Amino acid sequence: MGKWTVKEDKGYEDTREILFFLLEKFEAIFGKDVMHHERCEVYNDPDAPCPRFIYSSPLRIRLHLSRTSLWSKTIFQLAHEMCHYAMYQVKKDKKVTLSWFEEIVCEAMALYALEYASEKWNNCNLSRFSPKFAVYHREYLEDVLSDSFTNEFKLCSSVDKLRRYELDGKPENKRQTHGAEVSILYRAISAEPGALKYVLDYTKYINKDGITIDFDRWLKNSSCNLLRLLQWIQPVSGI
Repeated sequence: MGKWTVKEDKGYEDTREILFFLLEKFEAIFGKDVMHHERCEVYNDPDAPCPRFIYSSPLRIRLHLSRTSLWSKTIFQLAHEMCHYAMYQVKKDKKVTLSWFEEIVCEAMALYALEYASEKWNNCNLSRFSPKFAVYHREYLEDVLSDSFTNEFKLCSSVDKLRRYELDGKPENKRQTHGAEVSILYRAISAEPGALKYVLDYTKYINKDGITIDFDRWLKNSSCNLLRLLQWIQPVSGI
């Protein structure tokens, strides 16, 4: 699978098949040059606190599954972290990250991956063992979308509030605070998945305040509806 490997552990074969399945879609959206730019190893750690994209050498994606036969959950976690990988490849400064932005985008991409799996499950080798499993991917998607949300992210009405939201780790640890934004973005991605490639450039447009994005400047160079939606989602304009 090019630069991608799955650690050979218990049940790794299922994860490998799902990775191969998702890579085809990620390559179509972000390009093979991005998705195979750097080595990445995928592994599962049921004792870890959460899934994680790990900046190591080689890069690693850690899944957090009680068992690898949880296919819908594997798709959800793996797609999220693969989206982080795609963003990482394009960054000029690898240390620069806006968690609020990346988490919203990666969570929306994970939802889209579930939709994709529900519609194209026959393209995955695992469908030979369970051809009707597509319905469970759709059910998992609907379950995530039905979660209760808060409006804490939306209420970040100043640069200082958004910075505090970021520094407190809420984008990663309190996902319900931006769930509504994720749902809206997911539906936009579903309507035009190819537009998602534009988000990879986001670090080029971070404002001097270090926490907001200059969407006006970004849209002059890459005009698309997805970026306009993200501009609307950003709760405060920066400086």
